[in-house]
Amino acid sequence: MKNKFLLIGLFAATSLFSEETWVHPHDDMKQYSMHGNFQKGLATKSMGAKEFEVWRASIAVGSKTPLHVHETEEVFIVLKGKIHAVVGDQEFDCIAPATLICPANIPHQLINIGDEPTDQILVLGVDSKIHNMNGDEMKLPWRE
Repeated sequence: MKNKFLLIGLFAATSLFSEETWVHPHDDMKQYSMHGNFQKGLATKSMGAKEFEVWRASIAVGSKTPLHVHETEEVFIVLKGKIHAVVGDQEFDCIAPATLICPANIPHQLINIGDEPTDQILVLGVDSKIHNMNGDEMKLPWRE
């Protein structure tokens, strides 16, 4: 009897998910851009992510992100380039390869100080709100 329920449970679990739910080719993903910042969602809520969003991002030479704050921690894995990071009242240079961890609710900004576009992976909580320094929620095209 146990085996019968185990098989039914396995069938139910596998029928809920298809291979398409788990595999998302990067070539077909839309890239967004705004003020020299480029983002492509690698794992987002619309793709089935429940806890974390993962983004591929790039900052053009001389460009920067706006100073902003998230409700959740944000992790930047810098794969290429040189970034000057402002995190709260501290400043750091992140030269690839490097990882920058920005705590939740701490203002931060990234500035490309190198001579090539950056390449980074971003990880943050699904549905975390992003606010500018006036407290207004930022409506970013890649988060809609």
